[in-house]
Amino acid sequence: MDTETLRQKLEQLTGNKTGIKQFGRQQSASLFGAGQEAQERSVVYEGSLWVPLYESEGRVTALWIEKEGLSSVELQLAQFAAENYAAALKASGFKEEGETEARQLSVWLNTQLELDDDAGEIPDDIALKSRLFTDMIPFLLVSESTHGSEIAYRSLLKLIRSYFDSSALLIPLQEKEWLILIRKELLTGTEDKEELEESDDEELLAQACMGLHELIASEWVGVFHVSVSSSIIPVKGLAGAIALLRETISLGRIFQVGEYIHLPWGLQLERLVNSIPDGRRRQLLGQFGDYTAVLAEKEMLLTLETFFQMDCNVSETAKKLYIHRNTLLYRLDKIKQETGADVRSFGDAAIMKLTMLLYKVTKRK
Repeated sequence: MDTETLRQKLEQLTGNKTGIKQFGRQQSASLFGAGQEAQERSVVYEGSLWVPLYESEGRVTALWIEKEGLSSVELQLAQFAAENYAAALKASGFKEEGETEARQLSVWLNTQLELDDDAGEIPDDIALKSRLFTDMIPFLLVSESTHGSEIAYRSLLKLIRSYFDSSALLIPLQEKEWLILIRKELLTGTEDKEELEESDDEELLAQACMGLHELIASEWVGVFHVSVSSSIIPVKGLAGAIALLRETISLGRIFQVGEYIHLPWGLQLERLVNSIPDGRRRQLLGQFGDYTAVLAEKEMLLTLETFFQMDCNVSETAKKLYIHRNTLLYRLDKIKQETGADVRSFGDAAIMKLTMLLYKVTKRK
């Protein structure tokens, strides 16, 4: 029996509300004491009986039962059941459950996302709430695998914490989708939002994404997509951050085929194009001109993508494509001959970039 099952059974038996909450270090010490004592001392607090179940790094996770309407015998029996469960955990060498609290938060987050409530505050009865008041960076990890062994929560958590540190949180959302939360200072070395330039911050986040993807891909077979956003205070607005990361990965699958790291700030124009109704997209493609022949040719499409990625720099694009500079110039001249667009000029480059994005998203329909 896990902690959530125990909570549900006690709620059914007593008819009173119950819950699970993890306290911060300071409040844990204040309510339950420290060390060994923290796992054995039940207390009455805010009209409820609190039974400590286990402790990790000074944080106590406790089960609470509302006292109102319960006789002293009923309360003692409920306390006895909870304390026996805690003793069994201790005897088994149990240190930290983790997954129960993570799945409890997951249920609430998925409900918020279904309701389109991106700004809701995490309620007090969510056990992990006490750990979500600090600046944290959210990553979203999505697996595309349709077969093979399922990734166990504890195996993935162990891997994530080996890459970041033991404070990293792993929240399973939907099947083959996980939210990862880490403290901001682990990447930046500071909690001060103003201390780093935005470009430096984005570079650090991109590097962390690449390292995380490499680690995951080296452990499990399959295709994985990773996204990350700027730091947030998760206690409020966490659902909104997840919605952004989900949209970013969805856009990445359309516009960045063959890539597995998708960054919100690198898909702003793609987000705009994707929001245009399908009929209007097709209308715009017709107005811009017929570039189908060029865009349907893989070599030309790759050339254009790389050219725009390298800020229309001919020398850097040639290096990136491992071709001679003259070969690239020949391809650009061919594009001009076939479409009339000279992508070395800003105006034509902007139209070609927009056309390329419209072509990609329309072709997927």
